[in-house]
Amino acid sequence: MAQSAVPKASDPARPAAGKPGEGGAQGADLAEVRAQLREAYEAIEAIRSGDVDSLVIGAPGQEQIYALASADRPYRLIVAAMNEGAATISPRGIILDANPRLGAMTGQTGTQLAGTAVLDLVPSAHRPAFARLLDVGAGDSARGEVELSGPGGTTIPALLAVSGFDLDGMLLRCLVLTDLTAQRRAEAEVQTLNAELEVRVALRTAELERVNKNLEAFTYSVAHDLRTPLRALSGFSDALVEDYGDRLDETGRGYAGRIMAASERMATLIDDLLRLSRVSRAGMTLEPVDLSAEAAAVAGELRSGDPGRQVRFLIEEGIRGIADRSLIRTVLQNLLENAWKFTAHRDGAVIEFARAAGQDGMDGMVCCCVRDNGAGFDPAYASKLFHSFERLHDAAEFPGTGIGLASVARIIERHGGRTWADGAVGHGATFFFTLTAAGPA
Repeated sequence: MAQSAVPKASDPARPAAGKPGEGGAQGADLAEVRAQLREAYEAIEAIRSGDVDSLVIGAPGQEQIYALASADRPYRLIVAAMNEGAATISPRGIILDANPRLGAMTGQTGTQLAGTAVLDLVPSAHRPAFARLLDVGAGDSARGEVELSGPGGTTIPALLAVSGFDLDGMLLRCLVLTDLTAQRRAEAEVQTLNAELEVRVALRTAELERVNKNLEAFTYSVAHDLRTPLRALSGFSDALVEDYGDRLDETGRGYAGRIMAASERMATLIDDLLRLSRVSRAGMTLEPVDLSAEAAAVAGELRSGDPGRQVRFLIEEGIRGIADRSLIRTVLQNLLENAWKFTAHRDGAVIEFARAAGQDGMDGMVCCCVRDNGAGFDPAYASKLFHSFERLHDAAEFPGTGIGLASVARIIERHGGRTWADGAVGHGATFFFTLTAAGPA
């Protein structure tokens, strides 16, 4: 709002002086009238000249602002159209002006609010805190949440922004109040949804625990109940060949051999399934692990198991990650054994364990790879490699059940990492996995 002080102007013509002999009381009255006329004349001249656009009139505690419509019309249009409540407060805490939005928030009109105490905007219990927020000087501001007294004894949560400004030596305060009702309602809905989500998670967790118990019962059944008939198949087939082999022709002995081979393969599949189940449910103790040292130990075991193989291992030193030592050893064992197997027909076989260039260190993860120059695979089928029982090579050429890479994927997934592969037929393969990085030892 513009100036309220009235500048000096030239004096108007004065009334004629009293006659000689008039009493002192009458002279004092005339002097007061002259002063009032002079003040009115100065105000009129200031308004005419445009030096004043508003006046503050009234006894202390009952001040009112009178403004020229032409001077503050843009301001009033803006304030009236605001979505926030707004008010101007006198130095004594009286509302001088309030916009329609503040009236709607409190169940009154702006005209009804004008002339009332600003502290009446809030319930009595909240007035001390409200008064502290309003206690700002010229050029200062404050923000805080308050509870407005709404219609019918209700309260309305609001965000208060108060600023102080000097109007020709008089401290006025401007209040802007934002209704938080919709925000509080949305927050309550979010809390309700979160509570419902927690219930759903609890139910889902209980369901998973039940499924895991059923899986444990199934694996127990597989481990014990199915092994007995398998042993019987294998034993009787072996007895048949041993005791009655001379009575069987070549075809009969071939059938018996196939029964024994199928029984052994079934026993191997059962063992691998049990192993996959264990790595999926085993407890984990996460700690910094020297992956390079684990890889070197597995490489040593492979060499000892087949000393006639000429394979060159390239193991990068100092690769560390956060993992369960036993489970990550299973990962490295599966990947390195895989590379060992698929380089069996390669002269000058090379198996490498290293950090993956361009992938390492992203998002606090260490990216490792096991690379070989063996048989490779068709990249069109790369997505199938980590599924149970998926095989891309003839079992007669490269024996296996297709469980090893599925175990790798599940273990890495439990560690919060991911696995993928790249390769080409006849040009080797590279298997990648990520783990949370560990600092230097």
